[in-house]
Amino acid sequence: MRSYSDACGITRALDVVGERWAMPVVRELIFGPRRYSDLAAALPNVSTNILGARLKELTAAGVTIKRRMAAPAAATVYELTPWGAALEPALIALGRWAAHTPTDLEHQSFSASSFALSLKTTFDPDAAAQVNLALRLVMGSDVFDAQITDADFTIRRADMTDVNEFADLGSGAVTRVEAEPKTMAALVYQRLDPFEDFHSGEVRIGGPSESWQTFTRCFTLPEPPMKGSP
Repeated sequence: MRSYSDACGITRALDVVGERWAMPVVRELIFGPRRYSDLAAALPNVSTNILGARLKELTAAGVTIKRRMAAPAAATVYELTPWGAALEPALIALGRWAAHTPTDLEHQSFSASSFALSLKTTFDPDAAAQVNLALRLVMGSDVFDAQITDADFTIRRADMTDVNEFADLGSGAVTRVEAEPKTMAALVYQRLDPFEDFHSGEVRIGGPSESWQTFTRCFTLPEPPMKGSP
């Protein structure tokens, strides 16, 4: 791993996670352990050699660990150490900073973890002050449980052994929304109507549909910086 040989905390952090694809790997592990195949699928533009090298470097640095899950899963997974998990606020801050940079969602990759983390990035507590609801977000094989309770937002990867059932999140009926990550992002950030703006089958909603409409109003893109402002 290359080093800046600079004593500044920023450059020392970049010594650890500044290599290309290191931070996207961390992003994919924010919501829990993942198999190598899961990471490769979520990061389709990285070569197997580079992905393997980043995982090896991050593990050697103490950002991630590699372990064998207990039965019945019995799979080898990578996960963040507590030190690695402490990078989450930095990821959220970077996401907010880059919210208005050019993007091409149609042609660029966008994983389920990217969407889930974007919700943390754009959650608006003021808009959610009186909101209490729970949703299960199904994005292919990636399933997340999201909950808003009186201006507090939580989202977690659902238990892989329970992906076909609604989670009991303690707030009544749970709405299940099924779509690809890019479609989810369009629904939330472009305020598209799932029943009018998409072909049948692209978006499936089970349970109280009004919960989804309320949910989307709780996420707001940050205001762009003014040109020429310091």
